[in-house]
Amino acid sequence: MKFFTPVVTLLFFIVLSGVENFTFAQQSNLYIPNEIRHAYQNDTRSENGLPGVNYWQNSSDYRMNVELIPDSSLIAGNAKIIYHNNSPDSLKEIVFRLYQDIYKKGNARQFPITTEDLTDGMDIRYLIIDGDSIRLKGKNKTVRRTPTNLVVKLENPLPPGGKLVAETGWNFPVPRKRRVRMGQYSDSDFFIAYWYPQVAVYDDIDGWDRHEYLGMVEFYNDFCNFDVSVTVPGDYLVWATGELQNADTLLQKKIFQRYRKAMKSDKVIRIVTHEDYRKNGVLRKHHRHTWHFKANHVPDFTFAASNHCSWDGTSLVVDEKTGRRVSTETVYPDTARHYHEAAEFAKITVDYLSKELPGVPYPYPHITVFCNGNRGGGMESPMMVNEGAPKERHRLIGLIFHEIAHSYFPFYMGTNERKYAWMDEGWATFLPREVLDRMAPKSDYWKRQVGAYFHFAGAEFEMPMMIPSFLLDYRPSLRTASYGRPAMAYSLLEDILGRETFKAALQEYVRRWHGKHPIPLDFFRTFEDVSQQNLGWFWKPWFYQLGYPDLGIRNVRQKKDQLIVTVKRVG
Repeated sequence: MKFFTPVVTLLFFIVLSGVENFTFAQQSNLYIPNEIRHAYQNDTRSENGLPGVNYWQNSSDYRMNVELIPDSSLIAGNAKIIYHNNSPDSLKEIVFRLYQDIYKKGNARQFPITTEDLTDGMDIRYLIIDGDSIRLKGKNKTVRRTPTNLVVKLENPLPPGGKLVAETGWNFPVPRKRRVRMGQYSDSDFFIAYWYPQVAVYDDIDGWDRHEYLGMVEFYNDFCNFDVSVTVPGDYLVWATGELQNADTLLQKKIFQRYRKAMKSDKVIRIVTHEDYRKNGVLRKHHRHTWHFKANHVPDFTFAASNHCSWDGTSLVVDEKTGRRVSTETVYPDTARHYHEAAEFAKITVDYLSKELPGVPYPYPHITVFCNGNRGGGMESPMMVNEGAPKERHRLIGLIFHEIAHSYFPFYMGTNERKYAWMDEGWATFLPREVLDRMAPKSDYWKRQVGAYFHFAGAEFEMPMMIPSFLLDYRPSLRTASYGRPAMAYSLLEDILGRETFKAALQEYVRRWHGKHPIPLDFFRTFEDVSQQNLGWFWKPWFYQLGYPDLGIRNVRQKKDQLIVTVKRVG
């Protein structure tokens, strides 16, 4: 038998790379919008993917008191906000986000809202800026309320390096039927998010972020400090972003001991059980309790509350050099399937993310998984995730991994989900592959993800990822550009670069940009810098252009003892 050595001519490589002169050290020739050119000129960003010498970002300090009133499904809060202008610009106005105005009668939205959940919008009871009371009702040229933003013209512009103090009070009804990422899930189960007047981002690319919250596209926040007190009825527990400051004054002694044990245990501890509730043995006896939390340098703050959910916890070392431990906790109704394993699922997730890929120690003190009892779906926030209860065990594993992966992308990295949803959702879709293969090999997680993408790839509505996410009003277009296509791209990029280089580039991207606001070019340039490759031939078709991945055989010919196969690009 005669053996032939196949030689594959990679014609598709030539087609993809076009006329670029490929050299390892050369940067790719990618389209650069004017806003980003200006950032390069101002040295806030560098063309090699590093933050510029003049990079800056603003921040806020929030001190908030909020009361959850379950009987009337009402949130009532007040806040003192100190806003720091670290930009080189004098700010003539300040923009507050009022996310709950998505439920306001007459406002545009991308999700249908039941009549029962329609409101008159977030009721801003008062607003004081630098000691001056702002008139919010009636005609006032200094105040403009758009669908989900409140824009206030400042009497005195806020200078570079200056700070502004805002004091405000508000209330709104918690949605009960059409819960857009948050709401009341039973008579006594609440997940509260997007609940306070939040200062919008002012950055070096766009200035103020004025995009309205219509429902499908998510968020973009600065890194801020939070000091939050949450008041609830005396039989409710609260879990939240940040670290609980007063557990010893709230929990009965035996529950507090279990809580402390779980924070250091390698095994899952049942902190609160249904039996504890039955015996009234969970909380100290008071008509109301105030739970106090603090969190520093995080992009948002959310909390959950319940008077009947079980609470499990365990922990793990995420950084062998320092011995730093992280707790993984779950809160769930007893009817939720598989949730008795969820704290362990969360622990396995955090361990993988910390030690394998991206291989960066989990950046926060805890992650708490709150089960809302819905059949599926989930939503991330810093240190908290709001999860459904899928029937299949493997789907719960994947759901928990996906939402916890968002701890890195976007929260640790500060990416703009409103413009570039693929910079976080793509990673959260790509990263669970290996854990699902180990824990549930029959689930075919990656095969299902590939199949879901190829179901839409090449369709008329499939848009390039570099089209800003907020422009994609058609849900399948947005989801394909945010989840499936970027996940496939990251997987192929790993194959092209090899695991070692891919991981090194990803870690360098995280090292350079965590706690900041990277944009796609920062990501692209960092990977080129680390790999010492011009990857324009890859970035352009996957991120900038219409098309789909499909290769074909142009021809096959024999040359002596070789078969020469010419591959062509079809997609």
